[in-house]
Amino acid sequence: MKNLLTALFPLALLIVFSGCSTSSDDFATVRGRIIDDVSGRPVSGAAVVISSPAELSDNFTSTDTTGAYIFGDLDISTPTDITLQVSKNGYNTFSTSTTLIPSQEVVIDVELELETTTGGGGTGGGGTDDEDDIIVEGEPGIPAAIVLNSVTNTEINIRQTGGIVNSRFSFSVQDSSGRAMDANSPTTVNFRILNGPGGGEAVVPSQAITNNEGNAITSLFSGDSAGVVRIEAFIEREDGARIASSPVIISVSGGFPSPDHFFVAPENRNLEGFGFISQELEYNVVASVGDKFGNPVREGTAVDFRSLNAGIIRGSAQTNANGFASVAFYPNGSRPDGHPNGIGFFTVRAHTFDENNNDLETDELILFTTREANITFAGNTFDVPANGAANVSFSVTDLNGYPMAAGTRITVEASTFLSVTGDAAVTLGDFFTGGAGITDFTVSISDVDEDNSNVTAASVTVTVTTPSGNETISTLGGTRAKVRNRNN
Repeated sequence: MKNLLTALFPLALLIVFSGCSTSSDDFATVRGRIIDDVSGRPVSGAAVVISSPAELSDNFTSTDTTGAYIFGDLDISTPTDITLQVSKNGYNTFSTSTTLIPSQEVVIDVELELETTTGGGGTGGGGTDDEDDIIVEGEPGIPAAIVLNSVTNTEINIRQTGGIVNSRFSFSVQDSSGRAMDANSPTTVNFRILNGPGGGEAVVPSQAITNNEGNAITSLFSGDSAGVVRIEAFIEREDGARIASSPVIISVSGGFPSPDHFFVAPENRNLEGFGFISQELEYNVVASVGDKFGNPVREGTAVDFRSLNAGIIRGSAQTNANGFASVAFYPNGSRPDGHPNGIGFFTVRAHTFDENNNDLETDELILFTTREANITFAGNTFDVPANGAANVSFSVTDLNGYPMAAGTRITVEASTFLSVTGDAAVTLGDFFTGGAGITDFTVSISDVDEDNSNVTAASVTVTVTTPSGNETISTLGGTRAKVRNRNN
């Protein structure tokens, strides 16, 4: 049959090669992105493998949520021809070759084609009328090729997680003319795992005899470890020849939550929220849930959330493909007290179950600070001398004496003809305790008017703006002696 392999596995529509950037060592790099050829969206979880040469064939990975993949530190000493293979359930398998040079970086971006359905007259392309495939009649000869017919899942979960834990494969055994083995020519096909995470994954059965259509069927069952599994089907003929398929790549992911990889936290821990209610001021509290190998748990793993003694939090969420579960959290008018760390402190807790159905809990300490600020100047006034400057120091805390909430802006302005330098525009980070640049600030005030030397009134104004937009303003009065006109 003409172009049989091309018909079975149509290639992607677009391949982009670039690179030739020189690295600082002798290792080469291959990286890129995999996207859907129709929507242009990234394809996550696609298995990517360097299928040849043999010395690089243990390099395999899967794409992240942006569709990106990378093979770094490929140890080659001479120009080497490599073959890159990409597969994903629901898409046609893609394969391409290029020459890799030591110290070179090559970018291979791929647009994967959606898997086509089989029509009445052909394989992979639907059997259009203008195809001129040559059909060879007669009894099949000796086996010459093993062709992958189908894979039910290219992504499966770690066993006993409640997700899909096996994938079924169908291979067709054909002679050199593309004729499938029949009832009169049964063939034994062997299956083996070339590479895997080593968590007890298995191919069952490991050997099968072709049926009347020349197909041999087996299944991969996951173990207790996440990773990429490569499976090969092969025949050992009586004449000593070995016929093998291209490796099939399956991604195993999604183990049970592990206490060593279970954490919860908001984006910041010092939050504006003491003593007021707000539906608009919404904080995200995120639990990160990994298995014992640090891989994301199975997508859809349930996580419960609680806030102890403060705020309103949504009760539960399910993990996404990256192992994150997120809920909304709001100030509810509470004034948390009684915590060992002091007034304003409280705990947010996340809860789930491990592989033995034991409770897992993880806590995070959070501080609710007031939206009103307490601004205190170090002195009662200031005086800017002629041809000089004066320092003005001040402190800013919430009403309970803590640093203001993360994201609070502190700005300092002076009256006409005065310039301000130093801590004149500060955005606070996430702090529980004070210090320089957190609760304690200093600005330098100097005169910029050279018209005359009369002493006039002056002022410095500090404005504190919280993330919700609430402002606290305080002004310090003083005097300034204008700079003498240097022309007099």
